[in-house]
Amino acid sequence: MTVRKTTAFVLMLVVTAIPSRATAEPVLVHGRIVGESGQAIDRVTLQVRGESLDVSQGGEFALSLDTPTTVLLEISAPGYYSFAHTLHRSDFVPGRVATMPAIELVQKKPERTLLVFAGDSMLSRRYFEPRDGEPILVRRERIVEDGRKLLRHVRPYVELADYASVNLETQLSAAELKNPVPKSVTFYSPVELASLLEWTGFDYVALGNNHMFDYRDEGLKATFDALGNTILDYSGAGHDERQAREPARVDIDGRPHSFLSYVGWRGTFEPSQVAEQSKGGATLASERDIAAALGELAEDSVAVLQLHSGLEYAASPALTERSMLRQAVVEGADIAIGHHAHVLQGFEIYDDRLIAYSLGNFLFDQYHYTTQLGMLLYVWMDGEMLHRAEAMPLHINGYVPTPATGSFRHAVLTRLARLSDASVCMRASGFHALIESCDGTPKTGTRIVIPESASGVPVHVRTLGASPFTPLFVDAGERLHRLGIDLLRRGDFEYARLYGAHDRTWVEGKNASLKTGNNNHLEVRIPPGGETVRTGMKVFERVFTLSNPATVSGRMKIDGNVRIRFLLQRRRPTDTLDDALANGPITEIGVTEQSSANWHEFSFDHNQPRIATRSVRLLIEIEDISVEQSGAAVSFDDIAWVEWQTPWRDEDDRGQGTNYATHLQLKVKP
Repeated sequence: MTVRKTTAFVLMLVVTAIPSRATAEPVLVHGRIVGESGQAIDRVTLQVRGESLDVSQGGEFALSLDTPTTVLLEISAPGYYSFAHTLHRSDFVPGRVATMPAIELVQKKPERTLLVFAGDSMLSRRYFEPRDGEPILVRRERIVEDGRKLLRHVRPYVELADYASVNLETQLSAAELKNPVPKSVTFYSPVELASLLEWTGFDYVALGNNHMFDYRDEGLKATFDALGNTILDYSGAGHDERQAREPARVDIDGRPHSFLSYVGWRGTFEPSQVAEQSKGGATLASERDIAAALGELAEDSVAVLQLHSGLEYAASPALTERSMLRQAVVEGADIAIGHHAHVLQGFEIYDDRLIAYSLGNFLFDQYHYTTQLGMLLYVWMDGEMLHRAEAMPLHINGYVPTPATGSFRHAVLTRLARLSDASVCMRASGFHALIESCDGTPKTGTRIVIPESASGVPVHVRTLGASPFTPLFVDAGERLHRLGIDLLRRGDFEYARLYGAHDRTWVEGKNASLKTGNNNHLEVRIPPGGETVRTGMKVFERVFTLSNPATVSGRMKIDGNVRIRFLLQRRRPTDTLDDALANGPITEIGVTEQSSANWHEFSFDHNQPRIATRSVRLLIEIEDISVEQSGAAVSFDDIAWVEWQTPWRDEDDRGQGTNYATHLQLKVKP
């Protein structure tokens, strides 16, 4: 596979015409359904759009993706757990054979149970009162109907579980709550959220978190009343410390399970957010208390412990969180699950037990771009022993949890692999990630050999056949290379309008809009008369690295004669969001004047802000510079904002650590 020939400069523009990737041709997908050891399975049933699809005795099937929408595969076989996969045309790289990795089904056995875990959830704020120009997702008079629309896309995945858990990071109340604790962020959700989670397929909600006492005892009582009207089990909070520390004890297929939930800190305000003696609140975690709670469980009970701790938006768990979850495993926890970061973190296999440090968001209204990467975690347990774990990538698209597809799904999987402990090896089951113990064996890397004809513009590694699950080793001949992670993850626009979700990523208006169909792209029209049009990221990205080298690249097609400026705007630590959007400092990172009517590539290098920056966003400003000023149009596609994870290096440097990446760039050695 080649990347297009370009010339590398700090400011690089490639004007070689390249064909559009638009195609109306169906994508013929080949796949296979097998058991865990790769064996064929008898009597596999594959349902697609309510109709049965032929599956051969060897488990092989073929499917034509003939629309720009997603397709849900529902798979079942006698004696096996049913499962689901979502496919989209963007899952397959143009020009490559559309073959997906084999989908592995798990055999049912006595005492084997399937548990499903989801991340942070609420139903408040922007769901009811969105930002200007965005649609209302939930109407007060139709909460159940609108709420089901939000959750219907993930319901087929949650319902597969024998028992499903979600972090309920909000109090519930039908009445207005007016007496918050004195902290910066408080919210509550309508009581209907409890029944909506039950409808989705959840059986348990974890309450040990920093929003479970936002409106004191009034909110706590309303929450317990709402949960009492459902089948949902819960633990992690109470009207006093004794009640808060009670685990949820449930039988799953005749096997006792105990679910414990904790928050990792007391809070710096009064009254605190935790239950203390006769005061209500969330259950405060300490190694001593966790050890005592685990020690009191029945000997044959499967112990599931969830901890809400660490730092928001951090890539790695805080050492306090890592230490406490590891110690919980030592004391008897069979599964340990982390929450609170609002972004995905990695996995660890510790003492043969699974630790998932952060599941990210599930149903949440955060607009930071990295908070929109999520997952559902499937864990098969043989009694108290881990049998298998699998991550299903989610895209929290416009605050709506949906199965991730295409390059966004690749980004989720790359992040999970990159951030997981050395004890974890990952591989594919369909387009999901299997999380397995490496058993002391070094991780196997993917070696990419780059042909001599390639150089210049950053290229997505999946177009080179790279797996998201393994570190990359690059053979670039006599050239240098560097590896990086795309901060946008959605610049191919293939996710746009999927599941009917409203895009909250890009600035749209009368002069800028997302075009969907056979070739999704961002189109900007400059009206006659010399008006300058600005588009770009709608809000700021909080997860980035200060002072890191970065590159903005992509493709564009121009009708007219224009000047295009690529800008970086930053939000300072003291700025409100609205002030930053209107007045945040702006730096130009690239400019070009163009009149090419063909698709061509662009690439601009820059450094991320060095100090005094809370978050950043990319903007694109377009001006008609023709003499007539009769107007123009510019289309953008495959935009990437790559933050480089390695310096420029040659093949001799490949032993320097493990390198997971979404993008690769080349240049000639000086």
